[in-house]
Formats: sequence, structure tokens, C-alpha cells
Amino acid sequence: MLSDETIKNALQDLKLERIRMRDEEVNKQLDYYSSNTNKYTSEYFDGATSKEAPMSNYNFTARFIDKMSRIYQAGVKRNGGAKYSDMILNKDVAMKHQEKMSNLNGTMALLPSLGKDIVFKYQQIYKFVPFFGKDALNPIAVAYPIMLPVSDPSNTAELGWGYYDDTVYKQFDNDGGVIHESTINHGLGILPVVFTHKDHQLDEFFVEGATDIITANEQVNVTMTELAVGSRYQLWGQPWMTGVDSDKSYSRMGVNNIIALDDPDSKFGIESPGGDLETSVDLVKFMVELVAQNNHLWITWSEQGGEVPSGISLMIRDLERHEDYVDDIELWRLYEDQIYEVEKALAKARGVTLDEKLGLDFIPPEYPLSTNDQIIWDDHRLRLDLITNAELTLEYNEDLGTIAKANKAWEKRKKINDKNRDKLQLPKVSDPAPKVDNRIDQ
Repeated sequence: MLSDETIKNALQDLKLERIRMRDEEVNKQLDYYSSNTNKYTSEYFDGATSKEAPMSNYNFTARFIDKMSRIYQAGVKRNGGAKYSDMILNKDVAMKHQEKMSNLNGTMALLPSLGKDIVFKYQQIYKFVPFFGKDALNPIAVAYPIMLPVSDPSNTAELGWGYYDDTVYKQFDNDGGVIHESTINHGLGILPVVFTHKDHQLDEFFVEGATDIITANEQVNVTMTELAVGSRYQLWGQPWMTGVDSDKSYSRMGVNNIIALDDPDSKFGIESPGGDLETSVDLVKFMVELVAQNNHLWITWSEQGGEVPSGISLMIRDLERHEDYVDDIELWRLYEDQIYEVEKALAKARGVTLDEKLGLDFIPPEYPLSTNDQIIWDDHRLRLDLITNAELTLEYNEDLGTIAKANKAWEKRKKINDKNRDKLQLPKVSDPAPKVDNRIDQ
């Protein structure tokens, strides 16, 4: 019978191997998102291939991930108190990136911090080691490699690790030794790291990332590299001769050159390649379309042409994506609340009080409207007091920044326009507007 120590060591080795494999997987996913894929494609070819044709590097991974990430596409309205809006100047950008990286890697960590300027900063953590208590899906502590300035040639510091739990922050060297001067009792009472996932967790903490997209992208790059090499040597066929003197040199072939064959039994020909380039291209399209459909995306090719789709046709085509969007909103609402709990603890430690609950309003993605439909929609909202003139002005000119500035700009324009209407004897804005379309009454 195996001893308890043997079983313990075997399980520990297995867990460490899984962590190492996940780190390699995250590295590959980040490489494909940033178009650094040559080293993965070259594994399928020998070294001589790189001298015959460049490795194909077609990156649709980033485009698919960006299209899948819709929660923060149009923005989010947050209400956490009078001071809160000035403290989250960087949050929209950080959360957009957090959603994209969660869809790419499956599971991500986010470390909020409060700077000296009382503005929150958000650090994405791509690779980390979680520690668990009784709940196998919610870590009680986390360790992560500290990012080093690798672009700085003067920096020779060794890789270190940061550790957070609900009471302290520590730094460890690469050998696992504690750097004592770095130990800080943060006193927040909660783990100041929030974990976001691509989807709901199943039977383990980590969620699978976009491995299907990565695999398809890798297959496309391999196929396109084979096409590039094949087209160089086989596109125009392979010349051959028989019954000739092998020691005799022959001039270079070409349409302006003639090859003289002295022996009447000698033969010359060109062997056409057996492969079909068009079939290979169709195979690439099939792979891309299949992985797109599996992720509720649709793509069009340049040669398809056709009319520009209307807004309603785009909504119908995006029906499955809209269902995903509705489901994902509830998931990210939970993450926003968890992040807000960390923000409240950080703000309280600095003497700033935020509201108990965070008000959230996820702005849904908008589909393009025709000019006539947009006029009808704007007039409908103004008639039912769903929006003010200042808010509508801000919609059309976001550079104004605030409602107050938008209201000032609208009042100035209204004053000028009313004056011009008086001169031209035109109806003022306060007068009933003419019907643009009978659909308004309906």
C-alpha cells in the first residue's frame, strides 16, 4: 500500500504540472491575440521551409475575441456616490480589456488599487496560483508573478512573486523565500483580487479559454504556409527530361529559350501538381466559418458583395449573440459588485466613503438606423420625455463631456435658431412639429 506521503507528493506534482500547462496555454493565447504565432507554425515544418517561404501569420483570433466582447462595447453607467465618478477615470478601459482577456484566457484576475491621486487603478493578472479553503470555486488567497520591465536593459532583477490574502500582502523571491521588508498588513478584511470568467464555472475554478479559436487559427496558418511553399515550387508544374546526358549543362528554361535534345529518344515534359489550390482555400474558409458559428459570430467574404444590411436585419442575424449578451450581463454585474466591494474597502482605508450599493446600467449595443428612422426615434423619445434636449445633444456630441455643457450648447443654438425663425417667419421648436412619418402615431 502506498504511504500517505507518496500519495501527497504525487498529487502535488500533478497539480504543479497542471499549473505549468495552464501557464503555457495562457502564453499561447496571448501570443495569438498579439499576432506572435511564427514559433507555433514552424513546429509543423522543418528548418528549411523558413528559407523557402515566410510562415503565414493570419490573425483572426483578436478579431473574434473583440467581436465576442460586447458587455462594455457601448459603456456602463455607474453610480457609487458623489466622489465615485472622479475615482474611476480608468475603469471603462480596464473593464473592456478585462472582458476581452477573460474571453481569451477563460479566467482572469483583477487587482484594484487606489493611487495617491485618489483614482483607482486596475492591474490585469494573466497567470496566477489560487489557494482555496472549503470552497473549491472561490479562492481565499492568490500568488502571481510580479511583472518586470523586460524592455529596460538596465533592469536585472530576478522574477518575484506577489501574494495576497484577506489580511496581508507579501513578496517572495524565485526560490520561495519571503522578502520581509515587503510584507504589508493591508487590513482590508477581504481578498483585494477579483476573478472573472468567460462563462459560469463547472467542476473546477478555471474556465476553458478560446482554445477552439486558437486551434483553428493555428490550422489556418499551417495550411496557408503549405500553400505558399507549394505555390512556389508546384504552381507552374515541375519540368523533367529523360534520355539526356546528365553531364551536359542546359540553358535556363523560359518562353524565349529553346532546349535542344540531341538524342531522338530523349523526352521533355512538365508534370502538373496534383493539389488543388481552390479546394485548399475553400477548406480554410470552412474552418474559419465553423469556429465563427460555434461562437455565435457570422462572417462575410469580400467576394460575396450584396447590399449593405439594415439595422433590423443585423438584429435578426445577431439574435443568438444577443441571447449570450443578456446572459453575460448578469455574470458581469456580479463581477462589478465584487470589484466595488474591494473599491469600498480601499476608499475607506483612505478616509473616503462610497455608497453601500453600486448603481449599474449596462448600455446595450446599438444597431445603425437610417436617417428617417433616427429622426422618428429621437422625436419619439422627446415627446415621451424619455430624454432631454441636453441629453440628446450630448449623444450627438460626446466631446461636450457633461450634461451642463450640453445644455449650455443647446440653449445657445436654440436662441440663435429661434431668432432666425422669427426673421423667416418659421414655426418655433415649441410649436407642434410636422409629422415625419405616419408610423409615429402607430
